[in-house]
Amino acid sequence: MLLSFADRVVIAVGAESVSAVYLKGWGRRRVAEARFALKVHDGVPDFAELATWLADCKARQLEVVLSSAWVRFAVLSWQPALSSEAVSLDFASSLFSEQYGDTSANWQITLSPLRPGHSRVASAIDTRWLAALQALADQRKLKLVSVRPLLASVFNRVADKLAGEALLAVVEPRRLALIQVRNGEWVNLYNRMLPEPWERRLPGLITQASAALDALTTPVFIAAPVFERPELGRLSATWLRLPPQRGFDPRSDREWALCLGC
Repeated sequence: MLLSFADRVVIAVGAESVSAVYLKGWGRRRVAEARFALKVHDGVPDFAELATWLADCKARQLEVVLSSAWVRFAVLSWQPALSSEAVSLDFASSLFSEQYGDTSANWQITLSPLRPGHSRVASAIDTRWLAALQALADQRKLKLVSVRPLLASVFNRVADKLAGEALLAVVEPRRLALIQVRNGEWVNLYNRMLPEPWERRLPGLITQASAALDALTTPVFIAAPVFERPELGRLSATWLRLPPQRGFDPRSDREWALCLGC
């Protein structure tokens, strides 16, 4: 039996765990899934358990979704010089260096597509993480087709639901990222650890972030793909679901939403 080239494994690397789903064919039929504790040694992820599980999968492709715990972001406000890719990368590098110091020298920076007159978003990932993911793919003879930030993936899925000016809070296990959006563009970002019990902490942290971004009156939208919706107390916000797609129902597949819906 010939394998479809679309057979793939999607892994979501969270702050403390790794989820993996084996999808078959164009219908994205879920064949197997697993979850492992994330082990990090000296800043480098250890995917040994995941590699063992992958040995039983007959997929050809590997896709990776990375938690905001492992990605850093910067918003580059538009200026004509940003038409140059080299200048944009240098500018992003200087922003990361200013905020995170020498550790950012080992990060790989990716820029959102150039749109003259519009800001650009820079994302940075530790090159050791990228090397570990490539080594995992090579070990299991998989083609690593994408490594994408969870935050950007969720934003792209729900962007059409946001008002002209909005705050989008993306909630994942142990992590909260909040994007300030204006006319569909990222303006600023707040990215931090989300302590337990997250349900009680979330309203206060969103209010704190809104104040830090000078956006206390801006409408708040919350996407929490793997969680039930808790009470928010006095915080006024609109909950968003990831839209359904082939092989993913946001209501019944919530446990694996970071692999299936992003």
